[in-house]
Amino acid sequence: MLLQENTFLYFYAAASVFYFADILQKNTSKNRWAWGYLTVRSFYTFIIALTGTMLIAGTATFPTAGNFFLMSACSVICGGGLFFYIKAVNSLNFANVGSLYIIGNVFQQVVGVTILNESFYLSDIPAMALMSFGCVYQLLTSKDRRGAAAVLASSFCWTIGYILLSFPLKTANIYWSMTIMEATILMVCLAVTLWYQKKHIADIRSLSRPGLRWKFVLIGVLISTGSYFNNMTFSKIPVSTISFLQLSAMPVTFLISMRIFREKLSRVEWISFATAFAGFAIYLLGRYAG
Repeated sequence: MLLQENTFLYFYAAASVFYFADILQKNTSKNRWAWGYLTVRSFYTFIIALTGTMLIAGTATFPTAGNFFLMSACSVICGGGLFFYIKAVNSLNFANVGSLYIIGNVFQQVVGVTILNESFYLSDIPAMALMSFGCVYQLLTSKDRRGAAAVLASSFCWTIGYILLSFPLKTANIYWSMTIMEATILMVCLAVTLWYQKKHIADIRSLSRPGLRWKFVLIGVLISTGSYFNNMTFSKIPVSTISFLQLSAMPVTFLISMRIFREKLSRVEWISFATAFAGFAIYLLGRYAG
């Protein structure tokens, strides 16, 4: 029980740290070419992750060839999630991006039950239906369908990537998993950036301004810290339980985001949030009431 409680704390620590990192990423990526921005961002994050890994874990704990290959493959998928996330937060309200991410929790829950043989309750069906409805309804009625589609693509990439990553994390070193992910994302972004750099060279150079450097360092520290806590979570508890934890944090981050960015949501966006929250309430009552 104590281990599980500590694991829950790992999750909420990861969620809190990632939230502040996402705020910084939204502010620093505005009106930027996504691939160039992610190359610079990932360079800082990789250096910080590698430094921490070498100081704490050392080379003796480097993963086996099999785990290294799995982690690298999962990191490519998660890199897609990061790319689409940056596109999304520059198209939609920050609070709204979080509410649309619920569709990833639904998918994660389905995978956990159908493929990983995790626990299932009848109340999960109406709960997941309501959560999915809000996202689908908003996607179909949104004026910015590209932004909504970017959220869904990001959500699916992160969900699939971390579900697969949970397998090697059970035996591999947590610190190296962070470094391998950031190195893989950096290499993918660097390859794209080098191919198209002539078209976006001015924007790429502007990202090296002294005023932005400390922000990228802070993003790197936050992402590395959040990745450690997040990977600890996925290495120790079922993905369906993580879905519940992610859903439990959503209402708080939604309201805080509205306050920070002073965003006013449309009727469609409020309906999406309300149906998703109702689904979460049913999910919670069905599993933990009584």
